[in-house]
Amino acid sequence: MNFNFYGLPEFVSYSILLGISLVLIRQKREIRLRYWLAGWLLILLHAGIFMLLPQNFPFDVLARGTLALAGQVFVLAAYYQGSATIESARLILRVGLSGALNLIFAVASTTYAELQPAGQQVGLFYLLTLLGAACTIWLASADRAGAPWHSRVSIALAVTVYALQTWTLHAYGLAMASQWSMCWTYLAVAYFFLRQTPKLTMGVVFIALSFVLWGLVFPVYSLLVLHAPTISGHIEAEVWNLPKFLAAASMILVLLEERVVLATHLGTHDELTGLPNRRLYADRFDQAAARAVRDGSGFGLLVVDLNRFKLVNDTLGHQAGDDVLKGVSVRFRSVLRDVDTFARTGGDEFTVILEGLSKLPDAEAVGDALRKSLEAPIILEEGPYHASASVGAAVYPGDGLTQIQLHAVADERMYAGKEQYRIEAAHYGKAFSNSSRA
Repeated sequence: MNFNFYGLPEFVSYSILLGISLVLIRQKREIRLRYWLAGWLLILLHAGIFMLLPQNFPFDVLARGTLALAGQVFVLAAYYQGSATIESARLILRVGLSGALNLIFAVASTTYAELQPAGQQVGLFYLLTLLGAACTIWLASADRAGAPWHSRVSIALAVTVYALQTWTLHAYGLAMASQWSMCWTYLAVAYFFLRQTPKLTMGVVFIALSFVLWGLVFPVYSLLVLHAPTISGHIEAEVWNLPKFLAAASMILVLLEERVVLATHLGTHDELTGLPNRRLYADRFDQAAARAVRDGSGFGLLVVDLNRFKLVNDTLGHQAGDDVLKGVSVRFRSVLRDVDTFARTGGDEFTVILEGLSKLPDAEAVGDALRKSLEAPIILEEGPYHASASVGAAVYPGDGLTQIQLHAVADERMYAGKEQYRIEAAHYGKAFSNSSRA
C-alpha cells in the first residue's frame, strides 16, 4: 500500500478542526456545529481515502461520494449559521431530497465513466438533473419567512445552476457536468454562509471565499485537462487541495474567535436574560455621570425588584423562576428606549439608567409604565403567572452625585413601594377571606 504523505497536512488540519468542533459541541449544543462536524468528518474520510487507498474503481467512486455528501451537509450547516427561516423538519426533508439526487448524479456519473468510457448514454442524467432542479426550486420556494428577496434569489440561482448543468451535460459530456454539479454545491455553501451569518467579519468573508475557490476547482481542473493538458500536468495536487485547507484553517480561527467573543460578552452580560450585568452597569453609570457633568444635564435611575419572586422558585421550581425573569426582561425592554441602560444587577433586581431624564416625575412615569407592562400574565409551562414589581426612582443630580447616593435613595423609595404592596396584598387577602365566609 502506497501512503500519500502529501495529503498528511490536510488530514491533520481536518483532524484538528474535528477535535475543536467536538469540544465546542460539548460546551454548547448548536445544530450548526453538528452539521459542520458531520461535513468535515466526511472530508476527513475523503482525505483518508486518497492517503490510504489506490485511486481506481471503486475507491474513486467512494471518494467522489464522500465529497458530494459533505457539500450537501455543509449547505445545511451554512444555513443554520443564522436564524432558520424554514421549519427544521421541512428544511431537512427538502435538502435531503435535493441532496440525494445530486449525490446520485455525482456517484453514478463517476461509476458510469469507469464502466462505460465510450459511447455514453446520458438520458438518465438529464432526468436526474430535471428532478434535482425541481426539488431544489421546491426547497428555495419554502424560504419565505426571511427577507423578501431570499426566496426569489434562491429560486433564480437554482434555475441558473441547473440550466448550466444541462447545457454542460449537452456540450461537454457527463464528466464536466458532474464537475459543475460539485462546483455549484460548494458555491451554495458560500452563498448561505454569507447570507445567514448574523455579523459579517473578515473571518466570515474568508471562509466564504475559500468555499468559492473550492467549488471553482472542479470545473477549472477539468477545463485545463481538456484544453491545456500541458499546464494541468505541471500543477501539483496540493494546489488543487489548497482551498479545502484554507477553508478548514479559517473555520478553526472563526470558531475560536466566536468563543473569545462569547467569553467577552458573558463577562459583561447576564447569561440568562442577555442584559448588561452589574459590571457593565457600573461602567455605563460612570459614562452617564460624566456626560451629565460635561453637558450640565441629568439622568434618572430606577431600581426594580420583583414581588414575591422567591415564592416562584419555592413552589414552581427554578426553571419557572428563570422563565419569569426572561419574560419580565422582555416586557421591560418593550417599554424602555434603546438609549437607556437596562441591567440585571441581582437575582430578581433590575436597574435602569434613563438618559436625559432629570425630573423625578418623569422617571416615576417610566417606573409606572414598567409596572403596567406586567399586568398581562406571563405564560409558563405550569400555567399563567401574574408578576408584579416595586420600583424606586432617583435623579441625578437632585438626589445625589454618586452611584451609592442615588442607589440609596432609589432603594428607599423602592422598599417603600414594596411595603405598600404587602399592605395592599394583605388587605386584599383579608377582604377575599371575609367575602368567602359570607
